[in-house]
Amino acid sequence: LEIELKVDFERQLFSGRCKLLVEKLNSKVSHVLLDVLELNIHSITDADGEPVKWELITPEGARANFGKALLVTLPRGKGPFQVNVTYETTEKSTAIQWLTKEQTTGKRQPLCFTQSQAICGRSLLPCQDTPSVKAPFSIQVTVPQPLMAVASGEPSGEPTEADGLRTFTYAQEVPVMSYLIAVVVGEFESREIGRRSRCYAEPEVVEAARKEFTDIVDEFLDTAQKIVGGAKYEWGSYNVAVLPSSFAYGGMENPNCTFMSASLIPGDRSLTPTLAHEIVHSWIGNLVTNAYWKDFWLNEGFTRYIERRILGNINGAAFRGLLLMVGYNDLVKTVDMLNKQGSPGLTRLEPDIDDIDPDDAFSRVPYEKGSLFLLYLEQVVGGEEQMTKYLGSYVERFRGRSIQTSDMKAHFLEFFKGVEKVKEIDWEHWLHGEGLPDFDLTAHVDKTLLEESRSAADRWLTELPEDLAITSMKAQQVMLVLDHLINALADGKELSHNKLAAMNRLYNLSGTRNVEIGFRWCLLGCRSKWTGCLEATEQFLAKHGRGVYVKPLYIALKAFDAARAKAVFLNNRNFYMSVISRQISSILGE
Repeated sequence: LEIELKVDFERQLFSGRCKLLVEKLNSKVSHVLLDVLELNIHSITDADGEPVKWELITPEGARANFGKALLVTLPRGKGPFQVNVTYETTEKSTAIQWLTKEQTTGKRQPLCFTQSQAICGRSLLPCQDTPSVKAPFSIQVTVPQPLMAVASGEPSGEPTEADGLRTFTYAQEVPVMSYLIAVVVGEFESREIGRRSRCYAEPEVVEAARKEFTDIVDEFLDTAQKIVGGAKYEWGSYNVAVLPSSFAYGGMENPNCTFMSASLIPGDRSLTPTLAHEIVHSWIGNLVTNAYWKDFWLNEGFTRYIERRILGNINGAAFRGLLLMVGYNDLVKTVDMLNKQGSPGLTRLEPDIDDIDPDDAFSRVPYEKGSLFLLYLEQVVGGEEQMTKYLGSYVERFRGRSIQTSDMKAHFLEFFKGVEKVKEIDWEHWLHGEGLPDFDLTAHVDKTLLEESRSAADRWLTELPEDLAITSMKAQQVMLVLDHLINALADGKELSHNKLAAMNRLYNLSGTRNVEIGFRWCLLGCRSKWTGCLEATEQFLAKHGRGVYVKPLYIALKAFDAARAKAVFLNNRNFYMSVISRQISSILGE
């Protein structure tokens, strides 16, 4: 792919050309089929500029909601053939988020960024928008001065300037899926944060980002490579672009340019596990990829498992145990939410989502249930060292490929064919069972930090412990304290409003800079129907747009005060990315 785009902030669209080089595997093939969604196609030509026959086809049934098929006629022979598509995006593009200058931190220049996972790439450019297809690409982005464009590749030369415009060019030589074609445009500065790494952010944020990520990015990269058995890092540089807190995800693993939400920079590095997670995607997800969205756990479950191996290696076994329990509690909350929504099938590791938008099926299940499965497999095969050898073989076997769960299973059984206990694995239970798996996490982790958190939560449930200081704990321990209290509510226990007010007075939880703690505090307050949480909840929902926070919070706020939930959403609808706005609108019945 060769992509040339011009960014128009006034009309809020991208315009330009996408050149595809197509080679037939079968000379009898007469067409190439591309996905498009809400694109205005102006023309399609061949390498000589001659018009090419094409048509748009609307799929039948539910898949009509996912866009149209662009059918382009190819000449006889095998090629390669050049297909040049001149087009514009529209205001309905689900891949592009536009921020006015007032919505940015500096409030001087507008900003835009793309987010194409899972199937939004088709609203950015004509492409085969599936993780089972990979291709190298180059991208040329022209933007108004003094803005900067950063994309998911290595820079090709210096930017050029003419007529008040700047043009940036990037190349991605490693074949990737369409959802990894990404660009962010804004008033950015950059800082060095590692041997091969820079961070890009607005001037008001860039120094905080530098302090948050400097050196730790190298430590994470080096440790990750050891845990995946020494597998080569393929991508050259590893850079981070800090996006506004309206970003729908914590991070996005775009190669050479991980997108990270500004929400994850509290100033104390307590949320850097997300950086470790995105780094792991350099091997898992970006290099070895799920072939279909039903296999998404192969991306996220493996990545979460390795992420916690990294953090345990650096911070000790007790910290890994703490992270595993925080993740397990996230899984408990997610399973409860999906069951209440009438979607128990989405609690499976390998769900049936053929006619469902993958974004509508997105949850913490593939992350947490998937990583829990791999922890279970770690116990079966004899520990971390055996899993590291397996991961090295896994990356080597499937490097550059898109695979299904059945491929992973076959390779695992082949690799561990000499381990007798492997025969006891209940694959059906783990892959297709609904709800929580039959696995006692606490029997397999260092519980030192866990027990401190549980003790603190139990004291709040049984007394009013004015002498209990939790702010000196690790941030993840505070998260776990709040998780225990949230789970206690689900089990029918009560936490009085007086106790909640006392907790806020002692710990200033409504004023925390840690978004994970803030989310849990607001969720606890809403589920307790405590009016003292409403101001903090409204502020949280106006400041953060990550789906895993706002969806459960709107559900809880709706159950507490439906009118207020709708009013808060209407005030913030344009702040959220379209993929999140659509889901919240459905939750609230808008």
